[in-house]
Amino acid sequence: MGACFDYRCSNPRCGYEATVSGGRDMGFCGEVETMVCLDCKELMNVLTAPAPHLKPVKPKCDECGGRKLELFVEGKTPCPKCGSRLDKDEDSMKLWD
Repeated sequence: MGACFDYRCSNPRCGYEATVSGGRDMGFCGEVETMVCLDCKELMNVLTAPAPHLKPVKPKCDECGGRKLELFVEGKTPCPKCGSRLDKDEDSMKLWD
């Protein structure tokens, strides 16, 4: 079972938010990694190794199908919409899968 958190843009005029694991995580569906799609500018968990065999697959964006993905690094990756800091809400943990 995986865990995810709410990440919010620190710029109140932007208002961007996403609920993601914040790195590599695993659930019943397989392994995911948090990435930013450079095509549609969304932060998301991307399936990198589906269950049951966990053989790596070429990651793609669930929103637009794009393959220009960049790994998310907590505290370093900026908001994909405006470039401001993303803040993690530690109290927002949710279990997935």
